[in-house]
Amino acid sequence: MFSHSPLPSGQPVRERRSLRALAAATLLPMALAVSQPIALAPTPGQPEGPFYPKTFPADRDSDLTQIVGRAAKAQGTPLYLSGRALARDGRPLGNAAVELWQCDVHGRYHHAGDDGLPRDDNFQGYGVATTDAEGRYAFKTIRPVPYGGRPPHLHLRVRAGSGLVLTTQIYIAGDAVAGDSVLSGSSSGTLQRLTMALVPVTGREAGALGGTFDLVLR
Repeated sequence: MFSHSPLPSGQPVRERRSLRALAAATLLPMALAVSQPIALAPTPGQPEGPFYPKTFPADRDSDLTQIVGRAAKAQGTPLYLSGRALARDGRPLGNAAVELWQCDVHGRYHHAGDDGLPRDDNFQGYGVATTDAEGRYAFKTIRPVPYGGRPPHLHLRVRAGSGLVLTTQIYIAGDAVAGDSVLSGSSSGTLQRLTMALVPVTGREAGALGGTFDLVLR
């Protein structure tokens, strides 16, 4: 049988310490790789544009298709939008205010002095959702439509309690965007990162669509 020989009693203490230090140095990079989160790429910002509300509607909840006191609902294809607000380290941003504004089915923005076009008086035009503890937000709105040479898009602004702010625009996969004045001045890859795919949703109105978009703040 083989026996394990103990270290000679005369071995210098510093040699044993060196062995322990070597083992620790070997394990440290592995521990850091496990403990350090991968930083998420921040969502690209986009201009606020000229149609941010000058006045806010009395009803500005997260359902833009239904105005309190009106029986009729907004024209257009219902769209259920959801996602999460996150910090770059992946931490969910709870209790953050997510603002959404867009034009109605006629291409007209409400509450922004956008005159000269027909108006859907049953469309709210602007709404706010507050994220939950997991950073989740949700809106009910309509599928955006093109107007004035711009492709269909949604305007979003996120304000987190930590002081983080993001203003951006979301575009729809499959919609033509060539020649858009806003996107033409954006850096490479911006459109891809701001594009959202839409899919049919079940258990909702006929023809309703759904989309998911996470917002990563710097």
